[in-house]
Amino acid sequence: MNAPIPLTFGTVDGLAFAAAAGRLESAKQDTRYLPTSLGPLIELLHLAAGGRVPSPVRSGWLADSGAAPMMTALQNDDECWVGADDRRTGFIRANRTGRDADALLIAFLMDAQRAARDVTRLPGTTPGQLVAAMEELENNIHEHSDASDTGILAFRATEAVFEVVAADRGIGILRSLQRCAAFAGLADHGKAIQAALSDGTSRFGNDGRRGHGFRPIFVGLANLRGALRFRSGDHALLIDGTSPDLATAQLAQKPVIDGFLASISCSCSH
Repeated sequence: MNAPIPLTFGTVDGLAFAAAAGRLESAKQDTRYLPTSLGPLIELLHLAAGGRVPSPVRSGWLADSGAAPMMTALQNDDECWVGADDRRTGFIRANRTGRDADALLIAFLMDAQRAARDVTRLPGTTPGQLVAAMEELENNIHEHSDASDTGILAFRATEAVFEVVAADRGIGILRSLQRCAAFAGLADHGKAIQAALSDGTSRFGNDGRRGHGFRPIFVGLANLRGALRFRSGDHALLIDGTSPDLATAQLAQKPVIDGFLASISCSCSH
């Protein structure tokens, strides 16, 4: 069997484009992919959950890696999971049952903050700012997706990078914005992502008090090297660089994805 291929966003895009074109069967049957980052793995699983690609688990696409415990917890439909051994990786469902649902989120966010501080060693108040951004992303799933039962928030920390992914298989950014009269004529997924990332823009109109909750992300990434990928419909908005902001954003045509996915990774700029 050939050596596993690293699972990158480019790999995920290629698999999804091939699936949409009905060309996956022509791929080598023994090809396997090694998850090395959280974002591409969650996006592949997200596409599979929406029926856009075959299940990578059932298809045997994924090579054994440190992601196995998280994958097992996801398959078991756990509402919240954080790696018991090192607490460097975890996820939480947007919908949780029981009276301790809010407490679960608080504990999860505290684990994420400790991982950003103690493992990736992000400086000063940055871990807290990033956790505030994570909380906004989780709120965003409930407020805008119309499918919070599909929502998930995840993190992963290594010595080199801290990653956050939020995803849902809801109505997506374009349909959400179209519910507002100001955006009723919007017909492009890429422009919808751009609009949603602007301060105060949401289906409730251009109200600085309401939005899709993205501003805390940029605040948390100040002075950090960041790579951001926002996916909805048939577009991705990509930002890369130190103290990333919308001025450096690029739109790219991508395979169709259901709902919305945000993947953020960052590291100290030294």
